[in-house]
Order: sequence, then C-alpha cells, then structure tokens
Amino acid sequence: MAFIKEESEDIKIEETFKVKHEDTEEQTDLMALKEESQDLNETEKKDLNEKHNFITGEISFYCSQTGKTYCQKRAQKTRSRGHFTCQQCGRSFPRKDNLKMHMTIHTGEKPYTCQQCGKSFPRKDNLKIHMRIHTGEKPYVCGQCGKSFPHKATFHTHIRIHTGEKPYICKLCGKTANRKGNLTAHMRVHTGEKPFTCDQCGKCFVRKEGLSKHMEIHSRESCFICPQCGSTFTDRKQLKSHILTHIGQEPLMCHLCGKTFTRKANLNTHMKIHTGEKETFHM
Repeated sequence: MAFIKEESEDIKIEETFKVKHEDTEEQTDLMALKEESQDLNETEKKDLNEKHNFITGEISFYCSQTGKTYCQKRAQKTRSRGHFTCQQCGRSFPRKDNLKMHMTIHTGEKPYTCQQCGKSFPRKDNLKIHMRIHTGEKPYVCGQCGKSFPHKATFHTHIRIHTGEKPYICKLCGKTANRKGNLTAHMRVHTGEKPFTCDQCGKCFVRKEGLSKHMEIHSRESCFICPQCGSTFTDRKQLKSHILTHIGQEPLMCHLCGKTFTRKANLNTHMKIHTGEKETFHM
C-alpha cells in the first residue's frame, strides 16, 4: 500500500498572528486540543494500539487497560500545517520562534521591559508600539482630516467617524457604537453597573472618564459639592445659591410687583421691565 507523502514545502506559512496582551479573544480562539490521548504519559502510551486512516487523516488509539478509544484527527490536521505544536492548547506553528512567542500567553511571561516607565510586554513589537507614547511618534495619519495616531487600531476607529460605520450593536435595544469600548460602557445602562469608584468619597461612575473628571474636584484646595445632586462649585456662594433651587426658596423679591427669584442676577434683569431700561448688546 502506498503511503501518502506530505510535502511541507507546499504548506503556505500564514502571517504570524499579532497578540495584544489585553485582548482575551486570543485565548478563546486557541484550539481546544487537550484530548485524552495527549494527556496520557509515556507509560500509558505503550498500552495503546494505533490505527491510522490515511483517507480521513484520523488517528485512533485503543487502550487495553481502559477499553477506550481515543481520537486524534484534529491534532493530526494541526500538525500537518506546522512542525512546532503547543503542548498546552495544541496550536501549531511553522517556526520555533513563533511557538516561543505564543507560549507567553500561557506562561504570562513579559520579557520586554520599557526602560522609561518599567511597563513589560510579551513581545518585542508590543514594546515598540508602546514606546510611541514616550517618543510622541504617530505614524498613522487620516487622509481626510490630517489627524495622526500612534496605534493602527485607534486609527481605524477614527476612520469610522468619517464613514459613519458603527459595527457594534446592543442586543437589548439596538443602539450601535463605533467602538467596542463604547458598547461595553453602554451595556452598563441596562445592567446598572458602575465599576469605577472614587476612593475618597465612594461615588461610582459608568465610565473611567467620569471618574477622572470627578477626581479633579478632590485635587482642588477647596471644593463645594451639592449634597443632593453632586454638582460642584468653586466657592460657597455659588453652592448656597444652587441649593436654593432644590429646596424651592425664592428669597429675592421685586418690591414693585412682588415676584421672587432665586438669583440676584435674575432679579436685576427683571427690574429692567419696570424701569424701561433696555439691554444693550456689544457687537
């Protein structure tokens, strides 16, 4: 019987997949090849009888100890695409350095460290992209408005402003978003989640930007916050005037008609009705 010879030179080497350390989708895309036959140790393998179907590419093992048959068709197909296979997830690569790079996903190793801020990365090109924060390099330029970006992903997101594309859709209300992060933030409207909490006053926010803006209040030497709605003011007078809008007090009264106002500026404007004074506008 003639054996089919695999010609590795005909195998097309796919472009190396670019891994982002914060992207959990890479982990979900990893091939689930932890089948029972791969978990057997060397001693157990001696008790296996191998059968190879050269038409389907399927390899099956019969264990004389357990009486079970183990299928390894997917693993065989994976090996046919490359010579270096990950022992943890079964993914196969054409080059050893590709496998080494992939293994950092499982080990959590981050050997490339930024000398300026100390942040570490699993890949050299990740560090190179990070360095643009320090150098100010922005190689991706929008052809429509001229705005430049340090990262390709943010550049593509920006382009959607011009095209109007909003590929991310809320399954609950149908609202669309141009960024995945915006959709994630929107979903908190439905869930009520507010994951960003101020460590000084305990106030919670839907978005990180909201917390950052709020923190500016605490950074001031003196700030005045309305206890009812959280509005902030730079001086006590503004806060006092604002609080009156909540309790319904109208302490400022027109002595001519008896009409009341919460703010002196509004009363002064009203008085011009009685005096006949007209407001002047400067061009």
